[in-house]
Amino acid sequence: MKKNTAGIDIGGTNLRCGVIGKDGTIKSRISVSFDKSLNGVEKQTDFVIQNTKQFLSANEKYDIKAIGVGIAGQIDDKTGSVLFSPNLNWHDVPLKKILEKETGLDVYITNDLTAITYGEWKFGAGKGEDNIICIFVGTGIGSGIIINGSLYTGCSNAAGEIGHTTVVSGGRRCTCGNFGCLEAYAGGFGIAKIARERAAADNKSFENIINTAGGSIEDITAETMSLAYKTGDKNAALLIKETGLYLSDGVISSVNLLNPCVIILGGGVIGGIPDLFDIVKGEVAERALKASVSNIKILRSALEEDAGIIGAAGLAALRCNHS
Repeated sequence: MKKNTAGIDIGGTNLRCGVIGKDGTIKSRISVSFDKSLNGVEKQTDFVIQNTKQFLSANEKYDIKAIGVGIAGQIDDKTGSVLFSPNLNWHDVPLKKILEKETGLDVYITNDLTAITYGEWKFGAGKGEDNIICIFVGTGIGSGIIINGSLYTGCSNAAGEIGHTTVVSGGRRCTCGNFGCLEAYAGGFGIAKIARERAAADNKSFENIINTAGGSIEDITAETMSLAYKTGDKNAALLIKETGLYLSDGVISSVNLLNPCVIILGGGVIGGIPDLFDIVKGEVAERALKASVSNIKILRSALEEDAGIIGAAGLAALRCNHS
């Protein structure tokens, strides 16, 4: 019996692929950055297809049985189509059909945070727990939910979109088209956009941040703010504090609503700005309902950037009946 599954994590900036064993071990992996010139669904999907095929070809010795794919956005669980992915601006892309045709393998498509949560639950920080909210902050913000020992995906497979909960009524425009979403204030793209606006309005006090970005305001990213913050830059520190408070608002709302035993925090922004974890932990302890946090554990991701490929592969093995 074949024992290995391929896991693919399609993020806003990177494509990650891995060969994953039944026990969650990674036997081979790659990470490829999306070329900024890849505008349009056709070019982006072709990029995913070609890199996936190259990865599979290079790892034929592992006798891969199926492919699991996690991507940020809403997924039609029956057809495997990507209904909407805000980070890539995909609408109604039949990704399962495309990848099955191109690879000849069974493919399972899921939301990236569903995959990440499954990975952390089975093999990471949430192992052995039955009530979990896993929140990852990267280009955007998403979450996955385990309730009473089962993945909770909602009525139409769209549960967990914490990044698109409203934290400021009528606030900043989000990539989803709505206004005031958590993502627009605490996601990687939101942090960068706010920083660029402030730098454009006050070049002098943002000189260090602009220089950190290579001298161009347009090149300021969340990573730029992380680097500037580590040097003690006051403007970076202010924005990181604001980001932490907004993120805490989203986490506190989730804690009060679902009363999980464990909150798992991860993603590139949390990894790049570790103090955000401490801000959220402190704010949750202080401001969430006392009954909701009496036994709660707030943990860092154990699998970090590998959670997506591990979880996607695990779900594919389960859902494609290859477990």
